[in-house]
Amino acid sequence: MRSFAEATTVTEIRDGVYSSTLDTDWSIGKNPHGGYMMALLTKAALTTAGRSHPLVVSTHFLRSPDVGEVELHTEQVKRGRLFSTVHARLVQGGKPCVEVTVTAGEISGAAHEWEAAGQPPIKPLDECGDLRSSAEGGLLDHLEIRLDPETAALLRGETSGGGEVRGWMRLTDGTDFDPLSLIVAVDMLPPTVFGLGQTGWCPTVELTYQLRALPAPGPVAGYTRCDALSSDGWFNEDAVIYDSRGRLVAQSRQLALSGNALKSR
Repeated sequence: MRSFAEATTVTEIRDGVYSSTLDTDWSIGKNPHGGYMMALLTKAALTTAGRSHPLVVSTHFLRSPDVGEVELHTEQVKRGRLFSTVHARLVQGGKPCVEVTVTAGEISGAAHEWEAAGQPPIKPLDECGDLRSSAEGGLLDHLEIRLDPETAALLRGETSGGGEVRGWMRLTDGTDFDPLSLIVAVDMLPPTVFGLGQTGWCPTVELTYQLRALPAPGPVAGYTRCDALSSDGWFNEDAVIYDSRGRLVAQSRQLALSGNALKSR
């Protein structure tokens, strides 16, 4: 198995173009994980920008690539004193598969000056059920995910009637989350619509990630919420991630399509 750092290795082959390999172990079934592909593109964009941190990553998923070789094409469109902006796309077989716009800069690890609310409630990690007990392989070999029992109906084969999931996450190789692996974390908890009776793969169409602080060592707590599931299967999913000190470190919003709707089309 390749660690996250190894699986997100990018090699510059010419100016603004990098090569990489999409890894089976960082996939869900046959589909490379969306957050993982975002992290690959972001790493290439940060290299192009010469900046340390992804402040914002706005992503459109155009088609699902296969596991294997890909190219990452980057174009810097702004270099400013406080931040730079880079467009990047993941290309396989000459076709663009994922496109991102990365706003890159530097962010401190200091506490926030102000937050509207503190960390929401969650059961202690050792009281949460391990997602690996119901599924194995792929991403779950790399990430330990423990779901708060109050939002873990899927582990019991039930529906909850609510569109919310809470859980703890940590990397199984013992490394701590960083600004790149947090991109995976915001898209890692089970789809919120599973609690509404939806099943199957729920493809993301657009996802915007924001880094809010550098995470402290230790596991992170994730919270995802769906506000509405439309009759034709479209739903939003909002995520917030808190570090082991209870600080907001990342957040995201995505638009996705439910698995039930996908099967009927």
